[in-house]
Amino acid sequence: MAAPVQAANAGESQYLVLRDEIVGGALPPGTTLLETVLATRLGVGRAPVREAILRLECDGLVVRGQRGPQVRTLTAPEVVEIYQARIALEAEAAASAAAHRSALDLARLRHVHEEAGAATDPDQMRALHGRWHAVLRQACHNPTITGILERLALQLALYDSVDMSRNPNLESTDDEHAEVLDAIAEGDQDRARTVLRAHLERTRDVRIAALVREESSTG
Repeated sequence: MAAPVQAANAGESQYLVLRDEIVGGALPPGTTLLETVLATRLGVGRAPVREAILRLECDGLVVRGQRGPQVRTLTAPEVVEIYQARIALEAEAAASAAAHRSALDLARLRHVHEEAGAATDPDQMRALHGRWHAVLRQACHNPTITGILERLALQLALYDSVDMSRNPNLESTDDEHAEVLDAIAEGDQDRARTVLRAHLERTRDVRIAALVREESSTG
């Protein structure tokens, strides 16, 4: 009975390692994921690597290419589509958080918001802003919405860029998060929904502009 458990644990471990490498940029879009190469580098058998790749496909981070599984490369229209789904769902998550938030939810949101406001490193600030959204998704207390949003957030994380971490964008994000947090704390569902939607629409536009610039520079 021990072997299946160990195999499952190995698959989970390799999934987390590869997911972090993809989202963190160590395995950029277009990279071919060869089972034998990854298994050797990670010091495991091919089975857990294969399992991990299948899970990454389900996340939308990996697709099947002519040479095998590859880290997904999104086009600008695909990013817009993902954002459209995220904006619709996360606006409702904010409204739900305003209706169902607990004292613990509010404490967590405030804590991450304060950490982001105190951070000086752009990469750390960006990571904390992402963490704030993750806490917000949990605060909506709707596991179905939370699960879908986590998957969408992973896909969008592939395209974080230098443009996304410049101070003007980060300062605007701090202010907008504060507005959403106030609305949630006051239990104002309509305001939470509206402010969160406006925030994500702005960050969508920043991300799309960065992606178009990248396409132009490499085209």
